[in-house]
Amino acid sequence: MRIIPFILALFASLFAKDLVPSKTHAVLNISYTNFQDVPQAHKKLVFVGQKNPNRKITVKTDQYGEASFLIPKEDTYDIMCESLTGPFKCGESPYVSIKASTGGLSVVFDDTRAELTGVTFKAGSAELVESSLYTLNEAIKGLKINPDVKIEISGHTSSEGGDELNQILSEERAKSVRNYMISKGIDSKRLVAVGYGPSRPKASNDTEEGRKQNRRIELSVIEEPNSP
Repeated sequence: MRIIPFILALFASLFAKDLVPSKTHAVLNISYTNFQDVPQAHKKLVFVGQKNPNRKITVKTDQYGEASFLIPKEDTYDIMCESLTGPFKCGESPYVSIKASTGGLSVVFDDTRAELTGVTFKAGSAELVESSLYTLNEAIKGLKINPDVKIEISGHTSSEGGDELNQILSEERAKSVRNYMISKGIDSKRLVAVGYGPSRPKASNDTEEGRKQNRRIELSVIEEPNSP
């Protein structure tokens, strides 16, 4: 089952007839669903410019999981989705060219699961690389905002090396992330660390790029707050 957020290709759309493209802005129509194709109603999405990170556009979907807005041209945008563990990058828009007028984008995201993109370890060890801490700290912020959420931290590896070694490595890496979160104030009872070794690849292990994708840490919600 796919568990990582992704974006489909642009498609023509007739949403929001009131909006008119201009020399500087295009009309972008959003359709937001989960992996079961269920519309994600009243969900917030934030578009952050890659050329200009200070350019942030926040939109909220309607009851049908759709939204339309004017987006500045000549930039590519990171898309941030809300989740119980905080905001996570759930995709990236194509480049909005100066000639763009109207287009659409489908966002598919499971807000109970997220890959901690950017969390890496020293080769063959469970020692976190310093650059990983930004992503971990953002996840910790989300966990503090949602104090009733219980999370599984899962470690995954490529198939390089023996299965037994990879299984141990995946467990130790998940524990390393758990220990870091505990050190930053997250209750240990909310965090379960599990290693899956190479048993759940997201890409082919036949290429280095695929193996790189398979070496990852994921978070998944295993207990949500009680509904009001």
